[in-house]
Amino acid sequence: MSEPTIYEFIGGQDALRRLAEAHYRRCVTDPVLSQVFGTEPRPEHAVHLADWLGEVFEGPATYTAEHGGHEALLLHHAGKHITEEQRAAFVTAFVEAADETGVPDDPHLRARLTSYLEWGTRIAKDVSEADASDISSSDPVPTWGWREDQSPA
Repeated sequence: MSEPTIYEFIGGQDALRRLAEAHYRRCVTDPVLSQVFGTEPRPEHAVHLADWLGEVFEGPATYTAEHGGHEALLLHHAGKHITEEQRAAFVTAFVEAADETGVPDDPHLRARLTSYLEWGTRIAKDVSEADASDISSSDPVPTWGWREDQSPA
């Protein structure tokens, strides 16, 4: 029997949608994160985040098929000028949302989620300093598995 992917272990797309919705709710109500996300909810943001996470954690390639893939995600962050405080608050809000929505409290899973969040939010912060015209990528959506060698460097 093969080991489930992180996507499967978390509970698939429904679980990721609940997680993304709980996270996004924090983003628009937190005084630090609302500087980036605004205070007016955009429901499509949680849908996009859930689709992105699904693809990252080895689920279906929905983000690529429906939302434009890796380059589109980079473009969403361009020009946002994300601060270190905002980046760290995003990670904290995600962990809190994971707790709220019942993401398994498995230590290995939580370590892999945190590892991905730290890696991904640093890229988002770096990209946020660029103008959208400076960003292009033909890279696929990065995938994140259970082992460190199953993740981008």
